[in-house]
Amino acid sequence: MIKLNEEQIYAVLHKQLNRNFPVQTMELQYHIEADARLINETGSVSLTNKHYWVKVMDCIYPTHARPILMSEIIYFLRQEYMDSTIRVFMEQDTDGKVSATAEISFQDQVVLESEQLKSLIDLALVVKDKQWFDELTASYLMMNRSLPSSL
Repeated sequence: MIKLNEEQIYAVLHKQLNRNFPVQTMELQYHIEADARLINETGSVSLTNKHYWVKVMDCIYPTHARPILMSEIIYFLRQEYMDSTIRVFMEQDTDGKVSATAEISFQDQVVLESEQLKSLIDLALVVKDKQWFDELTASYLMMNRSLPSSL
């Protein structure tokens, strides 16, 4: 898993926005605009992916500014880290200071079929790797363990 802080998220967004809008120079500023339902009793705001509609940044161009929604943050992070699961967390305290983090995880666990495991077990024997052979054999036995039949 990769963890990004607000500066790293900012860098990814800046890169992705420049890729999509190369002509314009811009500045990004964190600024959450949440309605009253999202403000807790202490006056702070905590957001996650499920708050995709909330404005969380301003993209400031020389002639105008445009809002950036949580959904755009997730989209641009996904453009940078394809085939990943993105979780974004943002908080704004009562003074307006925003902190942001993102967790990017990849589904990199490979599930092998029985025949593939048998081939790898054969390869482990050929290369004389006992530890790998034992691991593969244990996986193969777990996969092919017969379930007890009910009478």
